[in-house]
Amino acid sequence: MRLNYILGTYLTNTRRVRQHDLYQFGGEKGHSAYIEHFYNNGFTLPDFDPTTKAQFYHPPLHHFLSALWMRLLTTFNMSYDRAISSLQFLTLFYSMCFLVAAERILDKLKLRGLGKIIPLAIITFHPTFILFSGSVNNDNLSTLFTLLAFYAALAWEKEPTMKNIMLIAVSVGLGMSTKLSVALIAPAIAIIFLDKVIYDGKNFVSYFKQFVAFAFVCLPLGLWFYIRNSVKFEVPITYVPRLSETSDQYIGYHTVYERLFDISYHPFKNIFMNRIVNGEGEYFEYNPFVTIIKSSVFGEYDYGDTVAGIVPFCRILLILNIILIAISLAATVYCLVRKSSFMNTIERIFIVFYYILSLVFYLRFAFQYPHTCSMDYRYIPMTCVIGSIFIGMAFEEIKFDFPKKDNIINPIRYSVIGITSLFCITSVLVYVILCS
Repeated sequence: MRLNYILGTYLTNTRRVRQHDLYQFGGEKGHSAYIEHFYNNGFTLPDFDPTTKAQFYHPPLHHFLSALWMRLLTTFNMSYDRAISSLQFLTLFYSMCFLVAAERILDKLKLRGLGKIIPLAIITFHPTFILFSGSVNNDNLSTLFTLLAFYAALAWEKEPTMKNIMLIAVSVGLGMSTKLSVALIAPAIAIIFLDKVIYDGKNFVSYFKQFVAFAFVCLPLGLWFYIRNSVKFEVPITYVPRLSETSDQYIGYHTVYERLFDISYHPFKNIFMNRIVNGEGEYFEYNPFVTIIKSSVFGEYDYGDTVAGIVPFCRILLILNIILIAISLAATVYCLVRKSSFMNTIERIFIVFYYILSLVFYLRFAFQYPHTCSMDYRYIPMTCVIGSIFIGMAFEEIKFDFPKKDNIINPIRYSVIGITSLFCITSVLVYVILCS
């Protein structure tokens, strides 16, 4: 599925399809210029204020690895243009590693049978992760490291060994060397650390040694780039460039009420992200919740302008996405109000705290940087993983809670199976048609 997507998603020296902030190779800005800087300059860091060139404020791991991949290919006589195109095989690899990590998380939570298959199917066929597989920016790799940190935290909670805490440290550290937003999982992991210290105090010395080792590995690995820029160029550690208020995408003139609650404008009349392009379109999308629903399955793109006949399938996919989001929210609430067979209390707090923290920072970012592009679902893809996990848990738990009410429970379970199956099939149809 992902291979088909990248083969149909062009990336060349002059053409870029469904990319974010990549710009054109051979230029002076964007992720492409960042990658080419390492390729052309012996893998040395840029020696200038990173805020002066678009996207150079990001930490360099993804761009360094991309340049290394291109250098390897061109060393074996692949043309430079083909090496650029082949960057998508690197992101494809990250995307496949993501699926393996997701499966391991479900195993760690002891989900089995359909309770495991349903969430894994949603994650596997979810359009966000299909789009990630061909997107040559740092979203894919940073999400992979976040998921690895998520897995490692669960592993350490069950088995608090030096090996597992080092896996957390490396995952968070390398993730922050890819994108700063990976740091959002750190406070949730800290809750697990604190729980062990409080409720297993007799092993305090052992935990203290592990925490020191964690800090020794994670902090330098994760913060070196930000501290370097702060000391050398006086760049704030949490720096994110702000688009101009004269930008077409600026939506700061809408009130908070309008952005959160106003749906009088019929936001789903257009199933894709509303934009004004070349004078066509009514407005730029400004409701973050509507944007989540749309961009989670279509990104920021309008497939109706790309492929004839795809819109009916897209409409079905959007409807199924709304239903699946509702199911995931209901499943999350259900799993939180009962004693779970799959999660202990601290695991539940860890997962829910990170879920809420992600949404809070997403909304904060959407209002602090009031532009349509700031609301893309690609900033909170882990909510899909967490929501899917709760669907799988609720699917299994419900049959134990109501063992004598098969006439009620079975239709619910069959409905979840049917909706998940239709969502996955429709996602495949949309992205096969898109890339055919």
